[in-house]
Amino acid sequence: MYQRLCDVMDVSPGEMKQFDLNEREFLVANIAGQFYCLEGRCTHARAPLFEGELAGNVLAGPWHYTQFNIIDGPVLRGPTKRPLRIYRTMMKEGQIFVDI
Repeated sequence: MYQRLCDVMDVSPGEMKQFDLNEREFLVANIAGQFYCLEGRCTHARAPLFEGELAGNVLAGPWHYTQFNIIDGPVLRGPTKRPLRIYRTMMKEGQIFVDI
């Protein structure tokens, strides 16, 4: 079931931003106009990922610098082994909807 998460204008290219929906945290990243939505907390120590660093499609967590590929979620460098959950998105009339 898709629910509205944000406007596409809320997340500029090369940036990421956290949104809360239904008591869950979602991170939206914009890579050259392509939007990716993933869980908002690191799978290792639950660090808020919006405080991390985004370089291309690689997100480094803010506390232990775990690196994730935000396109499909795998860990590129630990300490965690658990991938990030990636959510399907849909764009409609300038808004981003997430499948929760």
